[in-house]
Amino acid sequence: MKNVVKVQLAGRNYNLTSTETPDYTIRLARELNRRMDMITSASENLSSLDAALLCAMDCLDELTKANRNVENIRSQIKDYVDDAGQARLAADEANKELRILRAKVEELQTELKKRTTVIRYDNDKVENARDMLSKEINAAINSPLSRPTVQQMNGDSNRK
Repeated sequence: MKNVVKVQLAGRNYNLTSTETPDYTIRLARELNRRMDMITSASENLSSLDAALLCAMDCLDELTKANRNVENIRSQIKDYVDDAGQARLAADEANKELRILRAKVEELQTELKKRTTVIRYDNDKVENARDMLSKEINAAINSPLSRPTVQQMNGDSNRK
């Protein structure tokens, strides 16, 4: 929607047509008048045209610098987005590898459980292999040692 706004610039009245709100257009006119007043107060022998041209140069300088800053920011944002994309790919790869490793750990735990669980068929008791070995070692430690007979010792020396 177009708005027609009456403003005064450098002492002259203008009817401006804009798609912006009237309040915005009035604020722009006030800022332009403020800047032109600053320029003319610094050098009183300037004409309105000279002040307007100098004001236009200042505004163009600000616009050019602002556009340069915008481009720098866009470039930085693009770099950040690229970095974030690479980080996301690396994270996806790490998550994939993590899932594979978790599955492998689960598989190994299952295999370990199979290898360390023994069923004794004499009484169908399920025992852990470590417990079985511990019982067998204790039994061996606690059983009396059989001493070799003289014949066994002589037989061993004859073999040499």
